Amino acid sequence: MVKIEPKTIKMITTTEEEIMEKLVKSDHAFRKLNEMIDFEELIVPYRKLYSDIGAEGVDVIKGFKALLIQFWEDYSDREMERLLGENVAVKWFCGFALTEKTPDHSYFGKLRKRFGTENIADIFNDVNEILRSKGLFGDVFKFIDASAIVTKTALWEERDRAIKEGEEKLNNKNVKNYAADKEARWGAKSKTNIWFGYKRHCSVDMRFGLIDKLAVTPANILDFQVLENICPKN
Repeated sequence: MVKIEPKTIKMITTTEEEIMEKLVKSDHAFRKLNEMIDFEELIVPYRKLYSDIGAEGVDVIKGFKALLIQFWEDYSDREMERLLGENVAVKWFCGFALTEKTPDHSYFGKLRKRFGTENIADIFNDVNEILRSKGLFGDVFKFIDASAIVTKTALWEERDRAIKEGEEKLNNKNVKNYAADKEARWGAKSKTNIWFGYKRHCSVDMRFGLIDKLAVTPANILDFQVLENICPKN
């Protein structure tokens, strides 16, 4: 009788980190950005905005990288929430593990408020200067465009209150007296494309499609009125 020795089966385990490394291509743009930019060095001065006391939240560097993607790709907060939850490359770039819980849409507004507009502008300008030093900005041809930022889809309650108080109608002249957002206004691209909120005006460098300058205005500001804020100085 032949004795058969049982085979030893080796169990090979793969960590989430190893899986993500395989899923994100070696030449992916996010990998190149991580090599070019020392994000930790950029963020260090802003860690003081967070307290060491209390429950641990999302690391500020993860949040800032998410804001960068949102800025570059013009995603809404809800779109950014979905992207972080579903896109492996975005998870990898921002520093989230494959199955790690990612923040919901409300997080991004809170993060922008905590940073403040001036700090955000300074960091984004620093990022652009690094990319410019790497030759990613051609600084020859720029594309200027404006897109809508909708803050509220309907203002029926505000309209009714305005009429009740004696206004003939709710319009850009009096809406600040009734809307919660005092700076938002109605804008229009056509007779049917009308929204309440703001305009996002941006100058895009045509070498690699990177946003060079950005300005946000109430939606009723005409595009040509913002040119001096986003056009190249030379």
